[in-house]
Amino acid sequence: MLIPGIIPEKEPVLRVGIILPGDNKKSVSLKIRNQKTCLFYIDDKETALPLGGVLNIIVSGNGLKISSVENSLEIQNIKLVQQNQDDFILVEKVIAGRGFHWLKEIPVKLPHTIEISLKDNFLMLINELPLETYLACVATSEMGAECPENYIEAQTIVARSWMLANVEQKHVQLGFDVCNDDCCQRYQGVNNLTDKAREGAFKSSGLVLMYEDKICDARYSKSCGGVMEKFENLWENKPLPYMQNLPDAEIPFEVDLSREEEMEKWVKETPKTFCSPHYIPEKHLKKYLGNVDESGHYFRWTIKVSQKELITNLNDKLGLNAASVISIIPLKRGGSGRLLKLGIKYKNKRNEFMSAVIEKDYEVRRVLHKDFLFSSAIIIEEIKNEQSLIPEAFIFRGAGWGHGAGLCQIGALGMALNGFGVKEIVSHYYPGSELVKIY
Repeated sequence: MLIPGIIPEKEPVLRVGIILPGDNKKSVSLKIRNQKTCLFYIDDKETALPLGGVLNIIVSGNGLKISSVENSLEIQNIKLVQQNQDDFILVEKVIAGRGFHWLKEIPVKLPHTIEISLKDNFLMLINELPLETYLACVATSEMGAECPENYIEAQTIVARSWMLANVEQKHVQLGFDVCNDDCCQRYQGVNNLTDKAREGAFKSSGLVLMYEDKICDARYSKSCGGVMEKFENLWENKPLPYMQNLPDAEIPFEVDLSREEEMEKWVKETPKTFCSPHYIPEKHLKKYLGNVDESGHYFRWTIKVSQKELITNLNDKLGLNAASVISIIPLKRGGSGRLLKLGIKYKNKRNEFMSAVIEKDYEVRRVLHKDFLFSSAIIIEEIKNEQSLIPEAFIFRGAGWGHGAGLCQIGALGMALNGFGVKEIVSHYYPGSELVKIY
């Protein structure tokens, strides 16, 4: 596993969580592509692989059981080591989009080493592999394999930098470096791996973004909506000079989206920014998106949420005991227009007037929509009827998808499609950083 604060001098090996205890899975099916070059271990002892190349593993009692192996009850761990780097093991029904509106289950093809164990009476599956192989897979999991080379190489450098900065360590207590999903970085094994993605990874091998002798915490999102957000407005209150409020544009402009009147005008317009339809028409986006991304509008979008839906969200996620929502009031915005503080006035079930305050972009997105709102850079409209002061529904008009800090993936795609080079792309999104080869 990676060690915090240590800049590696050679390519590290990474541990990626594929099935997590929180996925609540009690069974998994594996299909081995090449049995001849796959070593099989049960409780650390090398064992002959069952015939057929398919392993159906279930939780049974206090251990694991392989359905095709007699007397396999109470296995504590299973390990498969593929000796041929081009081979893979197909794992069925892996979750993609945990906690987000695009949640689904997909099959993934995993290279190198797989470990399966039991944690909190649920399955846990970890894929161990070299970092550069992982990054080649990330590039075409985060976005599609049809993206231009300049984009793929830039995405790979950014993903490598974030990974090796190793700041968040969300899953270290479970024994792996990152998970396979948007919580960390999308990794779908070799499902979408192409020669172009391999070239992007290996061409930039060991290349990271650095600022003042530290690897940049190079976070990124799908679409900033036209203006990038500051790091400290989204996460810990620690400014990063290379992650600021800047227009995602070739020609700089000034706009203060922390002001309501400017934000309202901004959302209703289509300014000429790299992530806008001026550079990449949204009808063409599907060609370049990752295979779990939804078709739709990423730059500007509109969602209607009924009074009933909103009450359910607030009660389920905040425990408010609300009977009706009277108003939703923006209290503080970041420079990209993202909501950092939101007020909600409501009546509880005893007909008392109450209020609540939601802080941080992530919480606003989590609370306002049952499947997680695309972005918190929204303006809010109420739909009322003449007989009631209580709105029937709320309309959210939004800009961008995701937190909006660092690399804007659709903006970077717009840059690449319009002839910008790798260095120009990463310098635009992480100003003041420099590219350094560390191994």
